[in-house]
Amino acid sequence: MYPSDSEAKKLIVAIGKKMSDANFVTANDGNLTIRVSDDAVWATPTGVNKGEMKEDMLIKVRISDGAILEGNMGVTSEIIMHLNAYRTDDSLRSTAHAHPLNLTLLACAGIDLDLPSTPAAVCIAGRVPVIPYCCSGSRELAESIIPYVLDYHVVNLGNHGPLAWGKTPIEAWYRLENAEASARLALELLRLGRLRPLSRRQIEELLDFHHIDMPKAGRIHSNAGEENREKGISFASLFPGMS
Repeated sequence: MYPSDSEAKKLIVAIGKKMSDANFVTANDGNLTIRVSDDAVWATPTGVNKGEMKEDMLIKVRISDGAILEGNMGVTSEIIMHLNAYRTDDSLRSTAHAHPLNLTLLACAGIDLDLPSTPAAVCIAGRVPVIPYCCSGSRELAESIIPYVLDYHVVNLGNHGPLAWGKTPIEAWYRLENAEASARLALELLRLGRLRPLSRRQIEELLDFHHIDMPKAGRIHSNAGEENREKGISFASLFPGMS
């Protein structure tokens, strides 16, 4: 049902390295937690680059009251935000927060990520809403995510960055990684100025075929037709005088 303490710590360190290598974090920002019992998670410490963490730096925290159970380093000021995800949905096993460039850009611009671009975009992260800005580390921020936990897989904290959660020890990271890839693709499509989106029928087909449990609010919607079933156009046709 839960990973062991050793398994959880190894996984947090490994994901932290992935975060750093992918430039999802700089300096000491970002947080990760993995649940190891009904009332405990292992969490990343404050003040440490996620690519430089060691297992003995991690902190074990009680979900119900935030008390530190094991560990000698300080815990992140945003720990209550993570704990509130578990308190809201008891099926969750992991959370991940970082500041990847493209999602953070959308967080600062106040643009939801809801483009029906690829099967992965609609099936893994789903719709990623920007939620109102709150001071980082504050109780207001910690409480602001609560209305979103049951309806979404990822949220984008206003002027801050994304927070993801998952029902396996690594699912939150997968959702965060996918959301950033989808955001990067969306911004490149905006620059290109052309998209043949997935249709509503195609989205429903994907969710049904892959047995994706995506709440209604978290689903990416589309009113598009199915031009994507037609042959592609020539790239040269996009340039004046080349068609």
